Amino acid sequence: MAQIQEIWNKFNPRERLSGIGAGLIILGWIVSLASYGVGAGTVALLGAIAVLVILYLKHAPNQNITWPAPTSLLILGISAVVALLVLLDLLRVLGVLSFFGATAIVAILLEVAGSAIMLWGAWQEYQIVKPAMPNFGSTTTPTTPSTPTTPPASTPPPATPPAYPPATPPAYPPASPPVDDTDEAPPA
Repeated sequence: MAQIQEIWNKFNPRERLSGIGAGLIILGWIVSLASYGVGAGTVALLGAIAVLVILYLKHAPNQNITWPAPTSLLILGISAVVALLVLLDLLRVLGVLSFFGATAIVAILLEVAGSAIMLWGAWQEYQIVKPAMPNFGSTTTPTTPSTPTTPPASTPPPATPPAYPPATPPAYPPASPPVDDTDEAPPA
């Protein structure tokens, strides 16, 4: 239990939001067992467990994992899929929710709230980190030209500014020489 508390303390606030959301989904699934499985989906449970495992492995001591993509992107993807499935589950059950009783309502509310919190935390973490998108399976690498490129021939040349006649500077009277401060006489 102390190790879990140490890892929880390493989470940033956005990861804690994702962890709390995943915990609410798990709690909703447990509550749905009392209503004969109505109210929380198993895929949402698996997604919540996956998010918790990723967060745990990210901060666990003595773990050096090479992830296929940045963890914030993985958590965001899993959270988005879970939120979509929970939304579909909510729309499916919404019309007949009154037939299932209070435990099913509590379970679906926990699942919806948990997925929303988990997705919000994952989105905030993704916005902070903004990882580069992974290159899945593509073997080509972008190349940069070593010589400057010229625009294509179909591009029209830039417009030249209109030629205005040069303005003649106004004639000012000649300036008097500056006064020397030491003897108040004009400089020689």
